[in-house]
Amino acid sequence: MRRFWILILLASMFCGISLRANLENASAGNPAYSIIEYPSINTAIVDGQWTTGDEWTDTPATPLTGNATGMFGYNIQDFTNLGLEWIIEIFTDNTNDADDYWQICLDNNNTGGTAPDTWDFKIEIIGHTTLKVYRGTGTGWTEITPLPGEITWSNKIAPSPWNSTPHWILEIVDSSKVQGNVQVPNPPPTGMRIAAYDAHTRTLAAWPPDSKADVPDEWGVIPTFSMTPISENTNLLAAILLSSITIAIILQKSRKIRLLSYTPEIIEK
Repeated sequence: MRRFWILILLASMFCGISLRANLENASAGNPAYSIIEYPSINTAIVDGQWTTGDEWTDTPATPLTGNATGMFGYNIQDFTNLGLEWIIEIFTDNTNDADDYWQICLDNNNTGGTAPDTWDFKIEIIGHTTLKVYRGTGTGWTEITPLPGEITWSNKIAPSPWNSTPHWILEIVDSSKVQGNVQVPNPPPTGMRIAAYDAHTRTLAAWPPDSKADVPDEWGVIPTFSMTPISENTNLLAAILLSSITIAIILQKSRKIRLLSYTPEIIEK
């Protein structure tokens, strides 16, 4: 039994080494909240719902928490146009209120700070109808206008594979991270914050929880990126863990067989 737990520990250490290496690349933000940037397999159809059951299975499903709950996914669309795509769901909101909002904050190079810098951006959708975009000034935010077609989005109340109760879902795409008026041109590390506010209950779901849009030091971190889609990485990790468990079971059974082979001698004595 001891060997079983040793093998599980080794598999966990293998995964932990990779995660720590990624976190060491982060210079600011909150490293306790970290996700990897993966390329998408299924480019999102921006209609505010899961158009197909596997539309967002190629993204890390990351919890939104606070006094409301939800989930978000984030991918880079490809390594040519470098488009970015998000899905954000707030499970606890199914009412349409003028003060509801979604927020995506981005910090190029994850430089952090106690106020938004000139390479920080905030994308905000208010009341499920209005898109506003802001750029940092060093002390706060100033509103800017994205180019036509630069940002596309849609939100609606619908069920999803993450939660079967109808709730607000946002899908949003920035057509390129290196062109247009919203630019995060450098590869990760990148700071990021995601939030969804329900004005009906005055509750907020966010990643990281308790983070504020005006304080980049409190945002989460994208420490690195993968050239390989998430499904293959997930399968690799699953294979490593499964192999460890299988070997442990074989060793455990082998030990039992050896004990059984000794039993007749013990009885005879």
